[in-house]
Order: sequence, then C-alpha cells, then structure tokens
Amino acid sequence: MRSQLPHLKTHKPPTTFDNGTRRVHLELSLGSLEEIWVSVLNVTGPLSRWSFADGKPPAPELPSGGPPSYILRLSGNSSEKWIFWLEANSKEELRVDLAVLDQRVDEETRHLKSLFPGWSDVIAYSSFLSTYSF
Repeated sequence: MRSQLPHLKTHKPPTTFDNGTRRVHLELSLGSLEEIWVSVLNVTGPLSRWSFADGKPPAPELPSGGPPSYILRLSGNSSEKWIFWLEANSKEELRVDLAVLDQRVDEETRHLKSLFPGWSDVIAYSSFLSTYSF
C-alpha cells in the first residue's frame, strides 16, 4: 500500500467579489498518517477573512520587513479532510505553509528505541512541510 503524504489542493474555483477581494476554496488532506501529533497552517499575505472560528483571523504576526502571517493549529483524525476558504483583500498571492508531525512508531523505530537504556526517552516522529501559493 502506497502511503499518502499530507497535501493541500483547491477544492473549487476561486471566487472574486465586486469589491476586489478573492476567495480561495481549499481542501486539506492529512494523507494516510496514523498518529498525528500536530498540524499547522501558516498563511502569509493579505488575508482578510477565513472560514475558521468567527471568520476573522487573529492579529497577524509581523516579521520585520515581511508580510503579515497568520498561524492556525488544527487537530483531528488523519482520515478527515478539512474543507475551508481563505479570502485575500488584494491580488497579492497568499502563501500557505503546511506542517504536520506524525508519531507513528513502526518496527524499525521500535528496534532503534530498544537500543537505548530504559531510563531514556527517545522521541521519534516524521515531519512534513510543504508550501503552496494561491
């Protein structure tokens, strides 16, 4: 069985409104990961609204000299697909960084952990990071 990595894709065509804002419809799949510890989206650019919470993004992180950045932590089963939208108030692109940590322990990792003394705590995980522009 081929494992599926986490990925983000457009769910349907973007919507452009009369006031010049545009809405990008997205689908997030966490793939075939089994023991996800954390999933994070970092949206950078002219984000004005999103479909999470009350529709208003929190105050942005403002890196020195860079565009505003909004961080969102997701939790849920890896078999779920997240359908959501992001709205930009200009034609400037939105960049979305997707980061996922998976803590599934396979036989090779169990063997590696067994080589350490019992009093030690070995943490093993796989990390996935990808960047998308819309």
